[in-house]
Amino acid sequence: AERVEALDELRRARRSNHRRNIHWVDALYNVYLTAVGALVAVLVTASWIPEEKLDDAGIAGFISATPGWVGLAVAVAWAGGLRSGGRGGPLTLEPAVVFHELLGPVPRGPALRAPAMKLLRFAAFAGLLVGALVGVQATRRLPGNALVIVGCAALLGLALTTSTVGLAMLVSGRRVHRYVALAVGLGLVAWAVADLWFGTVTSPTTMLATLAVWPEQFNAVAFVGLVLSGLAVVVGLSGIAGTSIESARRRAGLVSQLRFAVTLQDVRTVVLLRRQLNEEEPRAQPWIRFTPKARSRVYPTWKRDLQGYLRFPITRVLRLVGLAVAAGLCLGFVWRGVPAAIVGAAAALFIAAYEANEPIGQEIDHPTRWYGPPVEPGSLLTRHLPGAIVLMLLECVLVAAAALILVPPGVVAQLAPIVIIPVAGGAAIGGAVATVTGLPGPTADFGRSGMSGVGDGMGGDIFGYQALARLLLPPAIVLAALAPLLAAGHDPDAIAETAGRVSNLVSFSLVTTVAGFIYVRTRRPSRL
Repeated sequence: AERVEALDELRRARRSNHRRNIHWVDALYNVYLTAVGALVAVLVTASWIPEEKLDDAGIAGFISATPGWVGLAVAVAWAGGLRSGGRGGPLTLEPAVVFHELLGPVPRGPALRAPAMKLLRFAAFAGLLVGALVGVQATRRLPGNALVIVGCAALLGLALTTSTVGLAMLVSGRRVHRYVALAVGLGLVAWAVADLWFGTVTSPTTMLATLAVWPEQFNAVAFVGLVLSGLAVVVGLSGIAGTSIESARRRAGLVSQLRFAVTLQDVRTVVLLRRQLNEEEPRAQPWIRFTPKARSRVYPTWKRDLQGYLRFPITRVLRLVGLAVAAGLCLGFVWRGVPAAIVGAAAALFIAAYEANEPIGQEIDHPTRWYGPPVEPGSLLTRHLPGAIVLMLLECVLVAAAALILVPPGVVAQLAPIVIIPVAGGAAIGGAVATVTGLPGPTADFGRSGMSGVGDGMGGDIFGYQALARLLLPPAIVLAALAPLLAAGHDPDAIAETAGRVSNLVSFSLVTTVAGFIYVRTRRPSRL
């Protein structure tokens, strides 16, 4: 008991020192930027949601379809938690905690319980907040009591986030093999897909998801999902002492670097550290072996790009497929009358495009080699773009195939030839812009480090908005490429007319794509 009290006293002293180093103006400014970003996101998504209430047929469709789709989302989240636990997560301890607390003469359970409770509190707050915001948006369509709708959505978000963290702690504390955890997660996803396909409520994720339709139809089976969610948290906390110190030490070093890179908004470093954290390495042998000709008219960069793509690990390939399915389903929801889902499609395609621009990322990682060839540095970068565009074309084909789940085949056949090339190009350019954007810095040279010099000589408030723009503009290019699909409407009988409208809007979306290409073409190494 005395050792635990000494540990608590040490932590209180550390928290006090940490608060003393934080200026209240900086903290208030961070809250201000976060609030502005959240408010803009809420207002934009609200403007895309129709205000007319659902009729009886719409409510019946909502009650029948929502548990299956929400249950699938819960299953994916739980599978992610199981995967994180199998890799040593979800706790991200500081190196000092690992070396001085876990290796000290203190029981490991009390030493880890405080960080675990801190993570659970954050997950609970995030789940409540996001769930409540989703509920506020849902009140625009659902005719029920607004307070009940927001409360049910917030409770669902709370149960989802805390149970996901609890499952990760359960797997990590019991040291379940990561492949076993992954198999269980895939089994949950398959079970949820079966419930969605057959319209049943048998999986624990679908049971929890019935909470979303409580404002319109009460179903007691949701209590089973809530009990299982709470049980996952309790069991996960009870076994947290079994967390591997070796995994915690490895994660501590990488996570500290990851947080520093996030603070600097160095997206490339964040991606590389995440790959190290997930132990993601290129394949030793390519998927398909080929021997390029010694002399050919094909650019050497294209050959290198192909060889790099053929060494993508299986996890990255599966991630690209999963992102394509997610983007296709989001576009399907756009067709079904949820325009805000286009943001999810843009986000999925943007992440996939970042993976497709790995050859450009390799050039950025080695600036001396990038600056060495007798060509303009920007020209060398643009020679990598065709490979990224081709890979994104394949990704968009998968997106169109996934959209068939919710969209009539005739509609997909009409719209895909119109938008598939502009969307693939816009996504590839957006990912390239994010890859080549340098570190933000008030003393950087705009011509050499990208957008980082936009805020030179300006106040801190302007620099904050400039930093926010650095993060939002690359995905905005992808969103602009997808935006013409909003004009497709929802009537399959009128698709011939709306397809012409979409075709006319595509030319306007190309403006952002061309601007992004020019930006990439003019880049130079910021440091050699």
